[in-house]
Amino acid sequence: MRSGGRAGTKDRSARRYPGVFLSHFPLRVSLVLVMTTMAALGLAVSGAVVSGMMQQFLTNRVDDQLTTATHEWANGPVEDLEAQATGKPGPSSPPSQFYVATIVEVGPFKKPVPSNNPQEGRSSPDVSTITEATPPVTVPASDGSENSAPWRAASVVNDDGQVVVIALPMAGEYHIMNQLLVVLVTIGVIVLVLLVAGSLYLVRRALQPLYLVERTAGRIAKGQLDERVPEWSPNTEVGRLSGALNRMLAQIQGAFIATNRSERQAREAESAMRRFIGDASHELRTPLTSVRGYADLYKSGATQDADMVIDRISSEAGRMSLLVEDLLTLVRMDEGRPMRREPVDLLDLGIAAVENAKAGFPGRSVSLSNQTRSIPVTIGDSDRLHQVIGNLMTNALRHGGADASVTLRLTQSDPGVQPATVGVDVIDDGAGIPAEDVPHLFERFYRADVSRSRASGGSGLGLSIVKSLVEAHGGTITVESELGEGTTFHVRLPAAAEMLDESEIEEL
Repeated sequence: MRSGGRAGTKDRSARRYPGVFLSHFPLRVSLVLVMTTMAALGLAVSGAVVSGMMQQFLTNRVDDQLTTATHEWANGPVEDLEAQATGKPGPSSPPSQFYVATIVEVGPFKKPVPSNNPQEGRSSPDVSTITEATPPVTVPASDGSENSAPWRAASVVNDDGQVVVIALPMAGEYHIMNQLLVVLVTIGVIVLVLLVAGSLYLVRRALQPLYLVERTAGRIAKGQLDERVPEWSPNTEVGRLSGALNRMLAQIQGAFIATNRSERQAREAESAMRRFIGDASHELRTPLTSVRGYADLYKSGATQDADMVIDRISSEAGRMSLLVEDLLTLVRMDEGRPMRREPVDLLDLGIAAVENAKAGFPGRSVSLSNQTRSIPVTIGDSDRLHQVIGNLMTNALRHGGADASVTLRLTQSDPGVQPATVGVDVIDDGAGIPAEDVPHLFERFYRADVSRSRASGGSGLGLSIVKSLVEAHGGTITVESELGEGTTFHVRLPAAAEMLDESEIEEL
């Protein structure tokens, strides 16, 4: 029952969609079959029309002869018709190609009596059904005739009141028709053979773009997503198909690339998070270990110097507090928490940063170099930008060396350069940074000199925080360094002087 249901469904589908049968063949074969079938039907119809018209023409020609005979000589006296049979033709004797018979009554029956038969002994018409005046009709050959071709016969009542039947054989006309049919069939077969050969060639050429689409799709299915279908004229169906496929492939490839990029970024983020947690745990473990060690030392009675223990614990607590504050700052930056957006005078921030550095590192050479043509103003959070400059100054003073001098330089982009920027450069002439360490300076918890950084209280997060803050303000930060020559940090921020009116500049 189930298989019967499937068969019924297939039958209904075949009736509903007649093209289902052709779907079992390749497209080029289906096209050739359709064209050949249509051509064969056209040839058959045209052959039938031509042969029918030819047969009608030949029949009409014979009928014209019979009609002429019935009006000219067949209605004459019987003696004139019998003259030919006796070898004494009269003035109105029939031509020799006509069969002539007179219908006579024999008892209750009427019987044709031939008076002229050009095919005497070989063939004659069966005119037994003709007993009265009749227009031209087709009659069969009589039994025993050598040629079975039919005849055309007509009858007329002569002057003696007798029915005279005349007939002409159709053997010649049928011979012509047979030759015409042979010619039509031969021509039709030749035309179909040439049509099939030509169709196969032309269809193959016409479907070449589809073959290219098929091969391209096969390569794409194997993973070659950068493959594209050749472009053709958009005025053609294949051209529109190729354009649609290429747009679809571009979207698919873009989706794959985006997915791969997202997966890669997710893996990198997960890896970075793992490193971040590990480094943070390691950094917190060191001061916690010291705090616990000094506490255990005092509890065990190994030392009675409570002030020393408290000072050490306080120092380690300060290191942990600094590390936690740096971690919180990075978390806020990663979360994209909004900052204040207001005009910030970098010259004021630079002066304050230089004064703070001189106070924090007395005896060190710290200077300010203002190379701007006007007030260097940007839009941002003044506290965060002060933190950027302060971190860079402190980093230079701590790690450049005890004799290194530090210069804070303020710059502006040249007039007409877009986008306009203001710059903050922190320059030291200290020991410099090894080339292999430069690309990693802004990574979290990275230290070019681990022992010295920890001794100076650094967490390895300062430059990471600086980079995050600069980028949050739409700027960039780069570094140049050479061992023994010094290091320069370049900060570039979008200029906002053109966004301020004269009164605001005067206030600044």
